[in-house]
Amino acid sequence: MRVLVLTESYPTSEHPGRGIFIQEQAAALASHHEVSVLFPQPSLLGVPSKWLERQAKSLDADAVCAIPTGIHLLRPEYFYVPRHRGVRGRQLTYILRNTLRQTFPRPFDVVHAHWLAPAGFAAVRAVTGMDIPVVVTAHAGDVYRDLKQPRHRHVAREVAKRASRIIAVAEYFRGPLAEIGATEAKVRVIPNGVDLAVFTPLERDRARTELQLPQGVPIYLYIGNLELAKGAADVVEAFFAHAPAEAVLVVAGTGPLWKQFEQRVKQFPGRMLLRGWQAHKRVAWYLAAADFFVLASYAEGNPVTVLESLCCGTPVIGSTIPAIAPLIMSGVNGLLVEAGRVEALGKAMNIALSVQWDRAAIVRAAAARYGWVNVAERIAAVYAEAAERSRSSACT
Repeated sequence: MRVLVLTESYPTSEHPGRGIFIQEQAAALASHHEVSVLFPQPSLLGVPSKWLERQAKSLDADAVCAIPTGIHLLRPEYFYVPRHRGVRGRQLTYILRNTLRQTFPRPFDVVHAHWLAPAGFAAVRAVTGMDIPVVVTAHAGDVYRDLKQPRHRHVAREVAKRASRIIAVAEYFRGPLAEIGATEAKVRVIPNGVDLAVFTPLERDRARTELQLPQGVPIYLYIGNLELAKGAADVVEAFFAHAPAEAVLVVAGTGPLWKQFEQRVKQFPGRMLLRGWQAHKRVAWYLAAADFFVLASYAEGNPVTVLESLCCGTPVIGSTIPAIAPLIMSGVNGLLVEAGRVEALGKAMNIALSVQWDRAAIVRAAAARYGWVNVAERIAAVYAEAAERSRSSACT
């Protein structure tokens, strides 16, 4: 099959970590199908600089983005307005329709759009009259946050009605998707995937030496945006209130809480290390070096860092939100704490030190479920379903 992936998020040299899971997914699917990625390039004309994304901090030497073998990347320009999905949706519809028309007489067999809007909305509109099935992946905020907005909900209803299949990255998405008209028969739950060639168990002492981290002490790790919604502040507070005095907290990421965390680093030298943004491959080293990965988010879709941590054999201390709780078996591959319960989070950090973790078993279970080979096969099966549904509709 010829597959066209439509996305507004994809790695570039300026933002090598953005949408990297979509790049990995496309690369994995390329072993099944002929894959092209339509990733429009924002035009700077008329767009205020304050609206444009800032370049990622602390770019590593190995962060330069390489296009995986077997993927055809299409980058036409479009008018990118971050806060106006309606404008972008119309732009994407026009670009996608032109791209599809230019491929005849050998058209694409399926369009796979990421996020309900604007890409999903653009996809279902662009294929009008072309008899090309559309698969849309609902990722995170487009479900648990945006569906609360009347305008987005209206757009999402059209996507739910006209898409051939909707892939939800988490089981708890089924409820909100059903509310906008996505039938049970149309929704498939498939989690995000992990590159097992990168996220695999590494020798801990070697990883700590590579990252210049202390040996022989417990290390807790937080990776992600430094913001309240991700529970970053809760992790820091819980660590200093309850973690053993010899323990170290490593924080990797950037965001609004950076300056606040810098003050903590100065106040407690050596106990908290603020490492900034890290290249994707570098994250694997940090997960290997840590005793535990801590993510106390208040809302998530299907957090890739949790999956990557488990594939590295590193237990996860996470919040009991619907996105994280199903991923963790308490005492087996991690511990769960109610979001916002800082004291309970700190106690869990201590409890985790006394558990005999079977890291090899954690790796086996996670790799079997989240490795891209398995995930790509499941997505390819959805493409086949969508194509069959399209053929059946054309015959009736």
